[in-house]
Amino acid sequence: MELDYQVELEKIYTHVGECKIMALATSSQNHPTVRLMSCIIRENKIFFQTGTDLIKYKQICENNRVALCVDNIQMEGIADILGRTNDKKNSAIIDVYKKHYKDSYETYAHNETEVLIEIVLKKIIKWDYENGNPYRIFIDIDSKQARKEMYPIKNIL
Repeated sequence: MELDYQVELEKIYTHVGECKIMALATSSQNHPTVRLMSCIIRENKIFFQTGTDLIKYKQICENNRVALCVDNIQMEGIADILGRTNDKKNSAIIDVYKKHYKDSYETYAHNETEVLIEIVLKKIIKWDYENGNPYRIFIDIDSKQARKEMYPIKNIL
């Protein structure tokens, strides 16, 4: 069933808010890893800071396709390294980051190896239930389409 793209996207962003701790999955050379990250959410983009000496950074350099998960929402996107966390060009996002994650910012941002990563979202999938029946909302950012699919449950008894 086709849905209103903008309405469904707004529901996601209302649920997630401006900031959220999310699980970030990265992978390179058939080696997937996942960790929790302090994220900022802005108009189909997710931002976080990380060190260039960490595995997630190295994996993103080799394979910039990443996935995130928070609550019952899965997201897929393309990661881009925006440069040092303290570069002036990153100040608008970092100001929001400092507001929500002051301790993290103060601990790491001044390291020479710290960078800001931007993830441009491509796809969002939300699981939910209606009258006890599971369904998924699929949101395709590039095509600006949203649809709902009931998830079939087979009774094995």
